[in-house]
Amino acid sequence: MTAIHPPLFERLTGLLAPFSPAELHGLLCGLLCADRDLEPEQWLIHAREQLTDDAELAEPVRDVLFKLFEYGAAQLNAADWSVAPLLPDDDVPLRQRVDALGSWCQGLLYGLGLGEVERRGELSAESREFLHDATEIARIGFDAGEANEADETAYAEVVEYLRVGLLLIQQDLRHSTPIRLPLH
Repeated sequence: MTAIHPPLFERLTGLLAPFSPAELHGLLCGLLCADRDLEPEQWLIHAREQLTDDAELAEPVRDVLFKLFEYGAAQLNAADWSVAPLLPDDDVPLRQRVDALGSWCQGLLYGLGLGEVERRGELSAESREFLHDATEIARIGFDAGEANEADETAYAEVVEYLRVGLLLIQQDLRHSTPIRLPLH
């Protein structure tokens, strides 16, 4: 499996520590699925709430967050469906990659929640199952000492499942009509 974009992941790691770049990318993916018209400034507001106690973001952090927004939006809008979770490169120990995978799922679920996907339209049974699975994946850990080939294969399969599930959620939300909730 090739790295998704290690320089961006590494740059984010350095700028955002202790916050997980994977979680931040998941948050962005969830927000973009829920609102395809999400503006970069809206993204910065959500990111700032996650990164600071409503303090202003330093200029280098703002710049990299704008680049992450452009990267995430381009991924989700790519005609070849090349979107993938932003995760550490394959040379990083599996334990850390699995932790990042769980963080990405946490961010995705949070972003979808912030985007109030339940008001954006009906999700298919497959999408609801994916969200259930993503909730379980968000809690995963890797307890084995050394990763073997079967562990690496399982990891790659989970990453692919998340990629396809994200596309499914996006498709459901883009092709559904908003649900009108009754006012009380």
